[in-house]
Amino acid sequence: MKTLALIFIGGGLGSLCRYWVSSWLNNTGQFMPYGTLLSNILACFILGFGAYWFESKFPDQNALRLMVLVGFCGGFSTFSTFSNELFGFLKTGNQTSMLTYMAISVIACNLAIGVGVWAGKFMVEGN
Repeated sequence: MKTLALIFIGGGLGSLCRYWVSSWLNNTGQFMPYGTLLSNILACFILGFGAYWFESKFPDQNALRLMVLVGFCGGFSTFSTFSNELFGFLKTGNQTSMLTYMAISVIACNLAIGVGVWAGKFMVEGN
């Protein structure tokens, strides 16, 4: 029950952070929704970093790991909003923004996972 509560708290905090970033950066009529993009990239970085960090430094802290990686990152990132924004571009005939946003999101989020793992490894091992 404690683990579920921590995931719930992490998810709520992640959702609030996503809302703040999106409110700050997403403006109607932009080339792409930069707030959603930034939230997803940061969540991927945190996930990559956290996965390495928790496994290396705190392997016995499963509840805290789940709070951050499942709860916070799950609430902070948003595939459903990303998909809805892609569909919005499609409905308005803005294929350039749709394809650009899709490509940047997939590439940047995958790179962010890798950079996060590298940063976690660097913080733990120092090299």
